[in-house]
Amino acid sequence: MNGARLLRIGRAARLALHLVYALGLVVAVLIPLWLLAKPWWRPIRNRVVMYWFRGLARQLGLRIVAEGAPTDARVLRVANHVSWLDIVVLNAISPSIFVAKAEVAQWPLIGWMAEWLGTLFLRRGDVRSSQRLIEIMSWQLRRGEAVTLFPEGTTGNGQQVGKFYGRLYQPALSARAPVQPVAISYPCSETGAAIHPLAPFVGDQTLLSHVWALLGARSMVARVVFLPPLPTADANRPSLAIQSRAAIEAVLMPAREQARMAG
Repeated sequence: MNGARLLRIGRAARLALHLVYALGLVVAVLIPLWLLAKPWWRPIRNRVVMYWFRGLARQLGLRIVAEGAPTDARVLRVANHVSWLDIVVLNAISPSIFVAKAEVAQWPLIGWMAEWLGTLFLRRGDVRSSQRLIEIMSWQLRRGEAVTLFPEGTTGNGQQVGKFYGRLYQPALSARAPVQPVAISYPCSETGAAIHPLAPFVGDQTLLSHVWALLGARSMVARVVFLPPLPTADANRPSLAIQSRAAIEAVLMPAREQARMAG
């Protein structure tokens, strides 16, 4: 049996144990805390979530490099979207409530965990569902939560940032909450490329096949840059979408150009 296969099997075993550990945390820690310590629920929940996702990142061989200061409360964070790893990385730094596509709810174990952690699911093409989602996001922001959105609506290849759609910026306007752009990248330290070839989760690839591929990688770096929040007092949805995308692109473009020149 070659070294790469042994590496995958060993990591897969540790990852399985870490997922089982998550169930134990929910049953033994989070549920009792939710029932008995509701005034302190949010900070305790965030601490436990951050601790668990940092462990998950280690099991996946992810080294996280964070820059800038995340706004932890009453903020709509908007990030470019490369992979489901984005959620792992962001929760390992500063947990929040995520907006995700409805299909995530069907993923084994992860879907259940996402629901329990308050993830808001978007059914594409369902206008009534979208309106209800906007109302819930606004309510969460008003009560002081940080909510994270991927305005591209899908994952990309990491080489460029797609169009940011403005509809789901409305909750920030309604709640008068700032919008914080977040730039995410997975540079390849081995080749100097701007994006690690295994990082993007695109096309028809399944979650399990992507995890299996990641478990064979020696290591991967996730770079996350929290940019200054954008005020929403005199803004509108299109302007916020354009400004936040431009801020993220301004961070990612130099790295791509540097990698291109080196290559």
